[in-house]
Amino acid sequence: MNRLGRVLVVLGILAALLVGVEFGVRALVGSQLQQALATTELELEQPSVELGGGSVLAALAQGRFVDLSGTADSAEVPFEEHRVPVRAVTYRASEIRLTSLSGAVVGRLDLGGTLTWKGLGDLAGLPVGYGGEGRVLVTYTVDVLGLNALEIGISGVPRLDVDGQRVELTQSRIDVAGVEISESLSQQIIDRVVKPISLAAGDGVRVTAVSVAEGGLVAELTATDVPVGR
Repeated sequence: MNRLGRVLVVLGILAALLVGVEFGVRALVGSQLQQALATTELELEQPSVELGGGSVLAALAQGRFVDLSGTADSAEVPFEEHRVPVRAVTYRASEIRLTSLSGAVVGRLDLGGTLTWKGLGDLAGLPVGYGGEGRVLVTYTVDVLGLNALEIGISGVPRLDVDGQRVELTQSRIDVAGVEISESLSQQIIDRVVKPISLAAGDGVRVTAVSVAEGGLVAELTATDVPVGR
């Protein structure tokens, strides 16, 4: 075998070793990250981890890490004084910076999932449920037509005020079983009792979109500078 042939053989062996090391590191780091994600403030439960493209070794050498994506059974999102469960979570972590041998900061964490009706009710301070046809149903207790503590259901189509981080109920309508209420009185009641539901979350967490599903309010959130560690 001539010198060129020997060089090519050596290079081939080195390439195979590097590929083997890369796969080994991806498997090891992926397992550790799966554990670390469960310890973040969002408390991802049973997260799966899929590493993005690019070399893990090259990223580590630059003090960063490849993007991550996956799913989780649930997460706990801090909204004001409440921690609200979010179910059926999908996430994508990017702009990951290494801070130590066992810690990192996720520059951007995009997360989607379903806020339970109970959790949304805790935020509203009122019973909240599915109103059908893309609507949210909120139950209020009012005094009207000489009746005290009358429970009325008001449904509306949620619209997210991104700047104010709150959900407003638009196209609202009243449903009161067994009681006839005029259109003008209905509007007076709606104007008096219907208030936006605050979705103001913890520092660095913002809700970017909402929609309605039978099981709750589907929300998309973005968190920034989320610390993770083993």
